[in-house]
Amino acid sequence: MTQSDIETFFAILEHPTMTAAARSLFLSQPSLSARLQTLETEVGVTLFSRGKGQRRLELTAEGRRFLPLARRFRNLFQETAAFSSAAHQKLLHIAAVYTANQYFLPQVYEEFLTRTKQISLHVETLRNYEAISYVARSDADFAIVDSLSRYEYRIKSRPLFREEWFLLLSPDSRVSEDPVPPLSLRAEDELLVFWQEEIKQWHNEWFGVDAWPLLYTDIPQLVEQIPLSGERWSVIPASSAPYFSAKNTGYIRRLTCPPAERTFFLITRKDEELSEMARQFLDLLHRNLEKREGIHFIE
Repeated sequence: MTQSDIETFFAILEHPTMTAAARSLFLSQPSLSARLQTLETEVGVTLFSRGKGQRRLELTAEGRRFLPLARRFRNLFQETAAFSSAAHQKLLHIAAVYTANQYFLPQVYEEFLTRTKQISLHVETLRNYEAISYVARSDADFAIVDSLSRYEYRIKSRPLFREEWFLLLSPDSRVSEDPVPPLSLRAEDELLVFWQEEIKQWHNEWFGVDAWPLLYTDIPQLVEQIPLSGERWSVIPASSAPYFSAKNTGYIRRLTCPPAERTFFLITRKDEELSEMARQFLDLLHRNLEKREGIHFIE
């Protein structure tokens, strides 16, 4: 069974006459009739017959039984063509934590796709341990995480960069110092995102373990959604500062005593070298982030 056999079958099925079916395939009617005869000889049955007094060919009972098989053949030919096309399309699969995919990787994705031809990016936002597992299973080419929360003997990690923490103040805030002393702030006005251990330790050191913030959450998105008003404030990573500045959310200040810097890590497999595509992507990441205040690359 060839692709032209299946094209012949569906052309006749989907067009009102042999003439129209032949035209759809850019064939003469005798050529189409010869193709149909070859197909019917191969399958050993008559697939089409003319209704009495009609020019249109109609499926015989055997033709109706052949129809599901013909559809499977057509799908197989289409999938084979798609596979052949995809062989020329390169795929880069990246797993990253939320703050990376939200705050600093989108610009890199855009530049990478603009510069690189015949490339498809597969990006997933995962928790640290999930991203590490993806690389270990070869489900991702590499991962960018901010904690080595899971041991995997199949992966290797190296620090990419460290980032400082800044203070995001409400537009209505009366705090005027820059940098801001932590004791100029009130814990009851804080939007505390405690998913990062450095933030929890900093909060406990300056305000005590019994000082409850206005909002206590492990979801960074909430700081983006809940309006900063009055004296509300939050500690944010340096990589997110351009994002909040663009949204005109509030004022960004430095702290006299900020939390300890956090480190982002590159996760790869021990037994595999990074592809040229991956190296190009990481080079773009380096060039993009080295311009940002509060980001320090680890060579």
